[in-house]
Order: sequence, then C-alpha cells, then structure tokens
Amino acid sequence: MSFAQVHLDVPLQGPFDYRAGPHQVVRGSIVVVPFRNKKLVGIVDCVSDVSLVESRRLKQIESVFDLDPLPPSYFSLCRFVSQYYCARMGQALFLGLPTAVRRIDFLNRLTETVFTLSDRGIQEVPAHLTARTIGKRRLFDLLLAEGAITLRQALLVYSNARVALAQWHAEGWTNTLEQRQNVVSLKAPMTRLEEGEIKRINLTTPQRLAVETIVAKLDVHQTWLLQGVTGSGKTEVYFEVMAKTLDLNRQVLVLVPEINLTPQLESRLRKRFPDHEIVTLNSSMTDKERYKAWSVARSGSASIVLGTRLSVFASLPQLGLIVVDEEHDLSYKQVEGVRYNARDLAIYVASQQKVPIVLGSATPSLETYFNVVESRYKRLVLEERPQGPLPDIELIPIERTQSRAISSEIINAMQGCLDKSEQVLVFLNRRGYASALFCSSCNWVAMCGGCSARLTIHHHSSRLRCHYCGYQSKVPDQCAECGNQDLIDLGQGTQRVEESLRTQFPNASIMRIDSDTTKRKGAFKEMRGVIENSDVDIIVGTQMLAKGHDFPNLSLAVIMGTDQSLFSSDFRATERLYQQLLQVSGRPGRGKKKGRVMLQTEFSQHPVYQSLIHQTFDEFAQQLLTERKEAAFPPYCYQVLLRVAGRQEAKVWTFLTRVQKDAVRIKVSGIEVYDAVPSPIFKMAGLYRGQILIQAGSRKSMREFLRIWSGCIEELQESAVRYVLDVDPLDV
Repeated sequence: MSFAQVHLDVPLQGPFDYRAGPHQVVRGSIVVVPFRNKKLVGIVDCVSDVSLVESRRLKQIESVFDLDPLPPSYFSLCRFVSQYYCARMGQALFLGLPTAVRRIDFLNRLTETVFTLSDRGIQEVPAHLTARTIGKRRLFDLLLAEGAITLRQALLVYSNARVALAQWHAEGWTNTLEQRQNVVSLKAPMTRLEEGEIKRINLTTPQRLAVETIVAKLDVHQTWLLQGVTGSGKTEVYFEVMAKTLDLNRQVLVLVPEINLTPQLESRLRKRFPDHEIVTLNSSMTDKERYKAWSVARSGSASIVLGTRLSVFASLPQLGLIVVDEEHDLSYKQVEGVRYNARDLAIYVASQQKVPIVLGSATPSLETYFNVVESRYKRLVLEERPQGPLPDIELIPIERTQSRAISSEIINAMQGCLDKSEQVLVFLNRRGYASALFCSSCNWVAMCGGCSARLTIHHHSSRLRCHYCGYQSKVPDQCAECGNQDLIDLGQGTQRVEESLRTQFPNASIMRIDSDTTKRKGAFKEMRGVIENSDVDIIVGTQMLAKGHDFPNLSLAVIMGTDQSLFSSDFRATERLYQQLLQVSGRPGRGKKKGRVMLQTEFSQHPVYQSLIHQTFDEFAQQLLTERKEAAFPPYCYQVLLRVAGRQEAKVWTFLTRVQKDAVRIKVSGIEVYDAVPSPIFKMAGLYRGQILIQAGSRKSMREFLRIWSGCIEELQESAVRYVLDVDPLDV
C-alpha cells in the first residue's frame, strides 16, 4: 500500500498523510483529497510505503489531475519561501499555481467549444457567400482546411465569427463538441499596431560594452546591476542579451513591477522577436488565460515569459536568463498573504539555476546599491541618452499660501509647449479632488468610520471616499458636529488640478490618468494609445505614469505636491521620493524634442531636490548609506515586522504584549526587540492594528530567532486576532 504526504492551502501545518489507493502519484502530482467535510486540491510532497498514522484512520486520494508533476526546482523555491518568509509550505506551494488549478473542478472549467462543418454545411454554405461576405468566406475556408476550429481561431480571421457560427449552427450547417483546451502554444499573429518593419537599433558604445560583458558570462550565475539614466536604452541592452540567450535555445524570464507596463513591453518584444513564443503572466488575466500561459511556460515552448511579481514562480525548464526591470520598485513586494519580494526571489532562482540575472534601474534600491559596493553584484552604467541630452530640471519656489496653485512661470511654460503642439505631463501622486473636508468653526474633519484616516473628496461623483477600505458617502452640506455650512476642502488631488487646468487652458485636450479613471479593463492601454498618437495635449497623472513609458511628443513634466514626503517618519521616504522624482523627470525629451522638468516646491534648498537637479545619484546614495549606517538601519541590519490586527483593541494589545515577552526571552545574540506600537494607520476597515519590530545584525541570527519565535506565536492560537510576519519589510 502506498501513502502520500499532501500539502494543502489551509491554516494548519502540513503535510497530511493520505492513502494513494489505485492512483499513481509522484512528488509534484496535483490531487483532490477529502479534508474534514469538504474536498480540496493538494500537492503531493512525497510517496512512501509507510505512514506514521494507522492506515484505517487515513482517507484516500479521490482523484489526480491530468497534469505533469511540479518539478523539483519548484519545490526548492517554495521550501526557501516557506523558511525565509515564515510561511507554511502549503501556502508557498500554492502561490505559483493559477487559480483554475486550485479548483477541484478545474478540468471542467477549461473545456472549449469546437466547430466542424456538417455535410449540409459543406454543400449549402457556399451558396450563401457573396463577394461582400469576405469574412464569412474566410471562416468557411478555415473550417474546410482545418476540419475543426475553436472560437478563438475563428475570431482571428473574422471579427464577427461568434454571430456567424451561431447562425450556421441554427441552420444545421455546423456541429459542435466540447473538448479540453489546447495549450501547446499561445502564439498569436502580430496585430496591426505591431506590424511593420522590425528595426534593429544601433547600440551606443556603452550599450555594446554592457551587452558584451553580460554575454561573456551567460553560462554562469552573476547578478548584474544595469544602472542607466532614464532614456539611456536599458531595454535595448536587455533585448540584445535576450537574443543571445534565445540563440542558445534557452528561456528568458522578464519581470516588470506593474501590470500597466506589460502591454507596451510585450508589443516591443513581439516586434523584436517575432519568431519566438511570448507569454505574459499577471493577476489581471482571466483564470483560463493564466492557466494557458502557465502551461505553455512550464512546457518549455514559451521562449520568453513576461510578467509581474507572481511570474517569479513560473517553472521554466530551459531557463537561461532573468531580467528584472525597475528593480527598485516597491510593487515587487507582496503586501498580502506571504510577504515575499519577487526581486529577491528572482535572484535566488538565478543562483539555484546557475543563470545570470540583470537588475535594471535608473535609481537602484539602496540594498542593491549596497551589494554593488560590497562587490556581491557587478554594475554596468549607461550615463547618456542615445536620442539626446537629459532634460533640464528647474525648481520653482512657491510660498506655503500658494501651494495649491500652479505658478505663473509653469503656466507660461505649458502654454509655450501647447503653442508648439507639444505634450505636457502634470504629475501629482494624489488622486481625488481634495484630501480632506474641514469645518472652519469647530475644526471637525470628515473621517472614515472604519479607519483612522480622513475621507478624500471626489468631486465628479460628489462623494467622500476612504482610500483604504473603500467606504464612501455623500459630501455633507453642513458640519456633522456643529451644523456649520462653511466647510473647507483642504489639499488637492488630480481631479482638482484637472479642473484648474481646464479653466487655464480651455482649448486644450486634457486627460487624467489615475486609478479612478483606469478601473475598466483595457482603459489604461487605450489612454496610452491616445497619448502616443498625440491626441491629447495635457496629461494629469499619478505614479502610474512615472516609469517605463515612452511618449516621444512629451516635452515638459510638471511635478507638484511632493514636499510632504520630505518630512515623513519612514526612514526610506527620501530614497523613495528621489527615485520617484527621477523617474518622472525621465519622461520628457525622449523623442527629438529637448525635455524640461519644472518642480514646484517650498523647500528648493532641500538636499533631495539639489541632488535631483544635478542628477548625482551616486553621491546621494553614498550619503544615504552613511546615514543608514549611523542609525543601524537596512542595509546594515535585517528587520522583521510582526503585524497584528483584530476587531477588539484590547485583544490586539494582549496578543502583542504576550508575543513581545516571548521575543525578549529568546536568547539569540544580536537581536533587538522593539516595543509594541500602533501601526501608522491604527484602524483600517474596522480592524485595530499594532506591530512589533525585530532587528538583527546578521541574517543567520534573525533566522534562528524567527525559527523559535514563530513557533511561540503559533502556540498562542488566539482566534480573535490575525497576524503576519513581514520579513524585510519596506514599510515600517
């Protein structure tokens, strides 16, 4: 009799023993098992002839998915995630599985309709085709040639194929049957936007040297930092190194920080590598789309896999290169569930697979820069733009009383651009109309009932909204405390700036891009197309436009509302502000036009702004490293943050007090336990939140401490609170 140890995605430590029964299972098999009073999908860890549990007490595996087993490399990665990020192995194993595979009926969900011509159809359809029904003629010819086609294939030759096939089926001209979807290949023909001559750009000398240096070591693991100013052609370096990797019949994994950056890069990849299979992986895909991409990637038929942080879990059997674009971006850090960092995991995967990895950024994270200083990584630098000089950056001083208004100097500069039919970007990283509603009589402020946060005014919908829990209400006519009707809206967001600009420039075409205007699927892609076609004059946007986008007709970037980040309590705030400002500054001047950046500020002499206008990243980074070393902050130490939340404030503090006492009693050298404190936003979505920061001088000490402390926390079994251990937190 065979027994299988199966991992489940449940809040209990596994694995769980099951009888294999008549099923042939191996390590990596995906199975359906009974668990308590329901059925769950599980992953087999090992199979043996013995079990520590009596056979009669064990339940039996009910079914096995008709899928290839998960490879050993996937188990190795998930084991590392489980140990380093203090997660259950079951949690880690399910991180990389498509949602469809996590469902017990996933095979039923992944069937598709196949169309064939009936004998009547072969005889009667041609009589109904005319010179004007070109699309239907193509559809009929495809059915004759292929014998059986799917709707996806039909739509490639006739956009109205869905209606035509329904009509033909009603006439008895076609037959249909359901079959499991074919995911051997997802290669699609190039769209009209992607068609045309595929141009090879002549590399500059620094680009060519970077390519030659990396290519010379394609057969060994090495972490490369490709540090290039915005617009310096880092992507072309990626492409050349990728081409050499593909020539060796190896696969390439490309990570981007945000979904919005995927379509533009995918289009460029398809142009550059038209003969190679390219698949994308991100959370915006449907279950079927993601399952297909996942299957093609792990089958080895996909040459290039492009995706956001979850794609780091893709199993590529012939992996030869990993590229992490904008490696400094915070989006690589998972903020729910297992708090992994995809950039760090990509480096781990590259080391395990013994392949090179390229980290690209104009503003590397301080941790990456520190690893270069310590000679763990090797750096390649691109200091110039091939298309022309970097944009000029100007600081526009304003008084505090003028912080809401756009200065006259900036208005004049914008008008000058519009007169020359050039585009302008106005950057403000705050959506909504105003950041708070305030009573001038009693100082009442509109607060969210479920969060310790102010409600933001959204003008177009006349609503107050909480940007943390989603609560919304009508904008009141009077103060909720004293009845005063003189309510003041404080601060400004993208809606207010848009409204002001429409008054200043009534004849200009203005587009606002933030998370409010891009909720609909495909909306951002459409908006980006409008900008690229120069069908809009002024773009008002948030951080969604700060990085990775190339708009040739954009010549001026206006930056507003960044001063508040100068005085944040977060020790990483200045680093993040500098990175964001330099990214935004890189948007204008990417075509033939000279770029210009105007930053409106009350603190023009601040070191962050002075470093920005001189674009001296190395000096700025060295200064930050000195400050971090003196304060004993990362990268000179390692941190873990225990985050606790619950609906009863008293139970949250009781739990924090108990685990803090346990932490203090653990005798591991070099560990510093900080006091339990409220989280920066103490209440969110009705949950009271607190945290404890742990700091260690070495990674080894931290791992030893966490091995003991995580066990102590689990033993408390307090159902009234929930907690997560955030290893290497980016927000404390």
